[in-house]
Amino acid sequence: MSLFWKESDERDLPSLGAVMRGVMLLVFLVGGWLPSSWANQVWEFVDGEGVTHIGNVPPSAATRGVIWLSRVPPASVVKGKDRSPSALQFPGYDDVKQHLEAAAVAQSLDPAFVIAVAAAESAFNVKAVSRKGALGLMQVMPATAERYGVAARPSSDGEHAAMEPKVNAQIGTRYLADLLRMFDGDKELALAAYNAGEGAVIKYGRRIPPYPETQQYVEKVMRFYRGSLR
Repeated sequence: MSLFWKESDERDLPSLGAVMRGVMLLVFLVGGWLPSSWANQVWEFVDGEGVTHIGNVPPSAATRGVIWLSRVPPASVVKGKDRSPSALQFPGYDDVKQHLEAAAVAQSLDPAFVIAVAAAESAFNVKAVSRKGALGLMQVMPATAERYGVAARPSSDGEHAAMEPKVNAQIGTRYLADLLRMFDGDKELALAAYNAGEGAVIKYGRRIPPYPETQQYVEKVMRFYRGSLR
């Protein structure tokens, strides 16, 4: 849906455009004209003839001067004044984005969820190695890498093969997909298992284990994930 109108040039009506934009935005978001999946995509632009367009369907990539009027997150995502951080704030994201997105698509997962995990695990540092021996972008344990067919053979530069960003993203995402299937699509339980092991989640009755590190980890990833939905 896209609407447009000609803004007045009358000097005694300087706020007409602003008033109309406010009214239309209110109608869109409150009046129910938009499907819920489009409610956070309201934009406007003024064309060469001075006509102001406003709508929800993403405009053509060739459209210049588009202004997003509102990016309202779903009600289930934001509580009160919670402002979730964006995982994209970390340097290195642009270098690994393609690997994470491709791995997510291959496993039919939401790329934003996989990206949130990588952000929490390594802040997109492909050279990260934890004290416990977790490797690379998604902090894959060598045993997990071997489970998915990547043995400890060194890569061309002498590192564990799982350190290669593309391979690491594939291993971590496959493991994450298996955990989601194991826990019936429950993202928080899958994250708890990714951090503490599936055995720990099962041990505590298929609930997040009472480990401060794991609880903080699940909360951290979900904050990043919610931030990506804004």
